Amino acid sequence: DVPELAIAVVDAHRRQGIGRRLLFGLIEASTAQGCPGLSLTVREANPARHLYESAGFVPHDVHDGSWTMVRHRTD
Repeated sequence: DVPELAIAVVDAHRRQGIGRRLLFGLIEASTAQGCPGLSLTVREANPARHLYESAGFVPHDVHDGSWTMVRHRTD
């Protein structure tokens, strides 16, 4: 019931807020569609993990250095 996200920004365009806008746009769209939440998987050392945490994603499972994170709908 919870969709899994996969987003990426090419190296040349990182640190311009593109990933943040993509992420928050997807959160907004999922809420509008009635999704109960979103999930994603990120490597522990990936700096984007901090972006996901700031957007309300929390660790759900950790396996071999990868985190599955979930953000529950907060209406």
